[in-house]
Amino acid sequence: MKTDAVKTDVIVVGGGPAGIITALTAKSIYPEKSVRLIKEIGDGVIPCSIPYMIRTMSDPAENVVGNLPLQNAGVDITEGKVVSFDTEAREVRLESGEELFYERLVLATGAKPIVPPIPGIDKEGVFLVKKSLSAAIALREKVLKAKSVVILGGGFIGAEFADELSHIDGLDVHLVEVLPKLLQAAFDEEFCDDVGDVLAKAGVNIHTGKRLDAINGKDHVESVTIGGGEEIPADVVIVGIGAKPSNELAKEAGLRIESNGSIWVDSYMRTSINDVFAVGDCAVKRDFFTRKKTPIMLASNATTEARIAGTNLYGIRVLRQIHGTISAFSTKIGGVSFASAGMTCGACEREGFRIVSATSLSPDRHPGTLPGASMLKLKLVFADRTGNLLGGQISGGDSVGELVNVVALAIEKNVNVREMDMMQIATHPLLTSAPTVHPIIDVAHKVLAELRTKSNEMSAPKG
Repeated sequence: MKTDAVKTDVIVVGGGPAGIITALTAKSIYPEKSVRLIKEIGDGVIPCSIPYMIRTMSDPAENVVGNLPLQNAGVDITEGKVVSFDTEAREVRLESGEELFYERLVLATGAKPIVPPIPGIDKEGVFLVKKSLSAAIALREKVLKAKSVVILGGGFIGAEFADELSHIDGLDVHLVEVLPKLLQAAFDEEFCDDVGDVLAKAGVNIHTGKRLDAINGKDHVESVTIGGGEEIPADVVIVGIGAKPSNELAKEAGLRIESNGSIWVDSYMRTSINDVFAVGDCAVKRDFFTRKKTPIMLASNATTEARIAGTNLYGIRVLRQIHGTISAFSTKIGGVSFASAGMTCGACEREGFRIVSATSLSPDRHPGTLPGASMLKLKLVFADRTGNLLGGQISGGDSVGELVNVVALAIEKNVNVREMDMMQIATHPLLTSAPTVHPIIDVAHKVLAELRTKSNEMSAPKG
């Protein structure tokens, strides 16, 4: 340790959800320890709300991540860029030249947008989705002056941007996705089709199964060329095709890096080097069912990992292992909520899982004529024979946002179809579906009936 280095017991690198929750958890569990969070972006924003900074929020600054919770908890905050760290000397070096000594180091360096190799990607008017207030304001100003916007990527970010921009009068919105369906990684076809229908009704021009081949114009974007040679006028192009882990610091320091670029961690978020942890988008994610590496990057997963790391920095206090990501998503498109957790039928087919599934349609109020009622569609996927819940997809009103959390917990706890059929529920006319047609129980009934039919067919005498 150098004599001029500042000593901090716990250093967290990264000011996103994972970094903030790690720092808060560490200070709560180990109040006697000094905790410092280093964040490169001084005007960071809540990532999931970035699309809504264009129109829904009257002031984009409403989405800024403040320092007050950290300050109130006694966490020290440093704004600056970490350029390297030495795991033997236990030192972190900042771009300013400042050096900090640590006992425990947590990397929450997040992810950076994927930049596709498209001719013209560097033209003015092309925007990657960045997590800063200044970047969001620049995008907002351009979009509000534009006549035509092209969004590249039909995942959650792209669909949410398309929905947000569809409410701007006079703006022509195009959504380009190389896959045959929107949100295809999270939903089965019927839900993907519903998302597409909702956006189409809102006036979004959807181009699925098409690549964006070129961004045209002299210095500023003027149009794009998509598969088949079709040219679309564009004043702004928003690129939202995903992100890749920010692993440069970890790689340079000699930490183990996985083939997909993620930092390797164990079940307690410990990296391959003692006393160095990694959480959030930069850390490897493993699928709950297959244990394969998966590129899922969610704030909900990141904060779970952060609580695990923050709790166990100085020894395993809680035997809480990461069993794998369930991939629980939710969004709202055109006033309709969509959510998914676990495996889809398509994913089960690709992985060779034998399944039984069923769908229920019912109003989310009873009777369905009550004000505010929406039609709720629930599809659940169960393992054949054992009946364990593998996944669920839901669409409808706002209750979808919490119903999917019930499904996610049931998956994690290995709940089976018989238990769901006998589930005890609370209902109220203004809040839920009727107890006689509650979607979870209704689906369980249908699946049990199919399983009984299969069982009877197998046990019937041959010939």
